[in-house]
Amino acid sequence: MTSPADPASPRTVPARSVSRGLLLLAGAPTEVADWAARSVVPLFLVPTGEWTGATVAGDSRVAAPYDDAATVLAARPVPGRAGPALGFFQIEGRAVLTVHAYGRRRGPGWVVWEPDAGLLRPPGLQLAGPAEIVRVAGAAPEVRDELVDLLHETRARPLVMLQAVLATLGLPLARLLEDPAAAGSLEGVTRHEPRPREVGWFEDAVADGVRLRRELGVLQ
Repeated sequence: MTSPADPASPRTVPARSVSRGLLLLAGAPTEVADWAARSVVPLFLVPTGEWTGATVAGDSRVAAPYDDAATVLAARPVPGRAGPALGFFQIEGRAVLTVHAYGRRRGPGWVVWEPDAGLLRPPGLQLAGPAEIVRVAGAAPEVRDELVDLLHETRARPLVMLQAVLATLGLPLARLLEDPAAAGSLEGVTRHEPRPREVGWFEDAVADGVRLRRELGVLQ
């Protein structure tokens, strides 16, 4: 098993850390490129073997609460033709994994891990299990037990935990979590800037959703 090699005490874990993220997509490159073209955050796409890595290449083009580019990427659906996909994110001091697998029709499955607390069960999120993660990664079935042991560690930094999970699953591009800008110099990389119309459609959809929830009495 690949264990986190950088334990941290509660005092060394920052209360607010920089969001980072890597999404690995297994779909055809043309389908992944089409998905990236509809993003509201700029993306680097890095081809590597059976996967295409997507990392944030700049600030989100939409306003709060959708101004954190890594969080927007983590929550964004991946269509079947561009997937399956696995996401690895550091968000608000936590390690977050997302699973976009065939058969999931209501968005991704989530794994949320926090230093000193371990695995969390945030309300409202569909959880992903270790067997599903191993299957989507294409790893051997016995890796499941290694992954379970790893996720029960509690004394590590989120970034180290994510890199250890990637190593355990045998997945590429772990170094981009620590240095996202390095994606820009990798062979075959392409950069995709948000189109103004996509940003407009996103903002309109958010406004319509808020308006509907208010009409239904969900928001005060």
